[in-house]
Amino acid sequence: MPYCNQCGSLVESGQLTCPQCGKATDGSLAGLGPMPSPADATLATTTPLAGYGWRVLGYLIDSIILGVVFSYPLRALHVNVYATAVTIAVVTFLYGTLFLSFMSGQTPGMRVVRVRVVNAVSSATVTRLAAGRRTALYCALSLIGNLYHYTKYAHPTAHQRMVESHHALASLALTIPVLVDLLWPLWDKRKQTLTDKFAGTVVVRPTAS
Repeated sequence: MPYCNQCGSLVESGQLTCPQCGKATDGSLAGLGPMPSPADATLATTTPLAGYGWRVLGYLIDSIILGVVFSYPLRALHVNVYATAVTIAVVTFLYGTLFLSFMSGQTPGMRVVRVRVVNAVSSATVTRLAAGRRTALYCALSLIGNLYHYTKYAHPTAHQRMVESHHALASLALTIPVLVDLLWPLWDKRKQTLTDKFAGTVVVRPTAS
């Protein structure tokens, strides 16, 4: 698909004006070529970036949905912990990718708090590929911590307590990657997570009309 000569946004063939910048295309459109880097580009829309609190609230709603529907039933059935972790990762990937792809960049939790994932350069609706990349990295980071499992003793000896503490520290260390990803918007100028950067997306929240 061609791009606008003025701002580089996607333009339908035969369209006389760019839907983003409003400039006339004069019937000549720029050919396919390298687009600006998301790190250097600015949003082509005035839609404000979503606040961190709204993003966290949407994330918690999605987590509750996934927990009630999938995670808790699997644990209640005493499914192998490793199989449970992988199953939850696969389900989370499908949940995030399909909803972002077919609900215009929104999961159910995002829809409740009115935030949306869009392309970081053009602010266009997120593509299926970008939705898949964004969700896949998040699932991979989460799986790193979820796969680590250790048994807690009912009445541990001093040595067993020391072993448990080592396991607990290792488990905590393996959750650091996903925690860094979730906290990254707090200091990022475009409020992107690492998964946003990987997928070339940002999260916006339209102002109430």
